[in-house]
Amino acid sequence: MKMIKAIVRPEKAALVLDQLGNAGFRAATKFSILGRGKQRGLKVEDIYYDEIPKEMLMLVVEDADAEKVVSIISDTARTKDEGYFGDGKIFVQDVERAITISAGKEEL
Repeated sequence: MKMIKAIVRPEKAALVLDQLGNAGFRAATKFSILGRGKQRGLKVEDIYYDEIPKEMLMLVVEDADAEKVVSIISDTARTKDEGYFGDGKIFVQDVERAITISAGKEEL
């Protein structure tokens, strides 16, 4: 299993979740977060924003589905064809176990 964490622009989060749901990946968690990437914040006129609002999407999928999910997120979250700084980042991690609390079963 793989855990996929995607940090995306807030205005893209709902669209990404819709596209994932349309592809059969409906289980996801969404967090509102603040952060900055390589651009180290944003300056608008005389105001410097050190932390920028983002959304983190987190889901766990079978190994065979990981690249499809990454592709959906990447294609949907990218701004225009070429993309822009601040479009986000995707992290993929191995998951050793998943346990459904209500059933007490090891399952995804």
